[in-house]
Amino acid sequence: MKTTAEQVIPVYHFRETHHRRVSAPAEDVWAALTAITSDQLRITGALMAVRHLGSPGLRGRELFSDGPVQMLVVDEPRSAVGAAIMRPWQPRAPRWPVDSLEEFEAFDQPGWTKVLTDFRLVECDGATMLSTETRGYSTDPVSKQRFAVYWMMIRWASGLVRRDMLAAVARAAERAVTERAGGASI
Repeated sequence: MKTTAEQVIPVYHFRETHHRRVSAPAEDVWAALTAITSDQLRITGALMAVRHLGSPGLRGRELFSDGPVQMLVVDEPRSAVGAAIMRPWQPRAPRWPVDSLEEFEAFDQPGWTKVLTDFRLVECDGATMLSTETRGYSTDPVSKQRFAVYWMMIRWASGLVRRDMLAAVARAAERAVTERAGGASI
């Protein structure tokens, strides 16, 4: 069965995937994923602050509900799909509003990059595999070239943020399991 990312952006100009095994049931992983804030990112909070310099209220921002993509499809506790139409190579990174996957798929105005992020939670052997896949497609050759330059400069940081986010979710979910069992916090 194809993922939402595979269905919506089967052809892409960039793709990034990360996953982490979390020693917790999907419900705890989901709760941690949907509650994570920028303050919980141990490594990359500073990187996010630099990228969003001048943006009010970055500290403590909930990444699931107020992150870089707008969540459009949520299937608790199995998956969530968010999307954005943006020009991240510009200093203030303008965005085109998008309210549905259908609207996102249909968008073809030149000069933009469409970004889709797919979170998946799969339980196996008493744990949950949490994965994230991000795909991007630029709507014309000029935006594709601009995004390629941008991506070349920030890809390392993008991966670092995603791995840091998965680690923060794992810490919170595993802590919830430990606390429920009456043990010490991790």
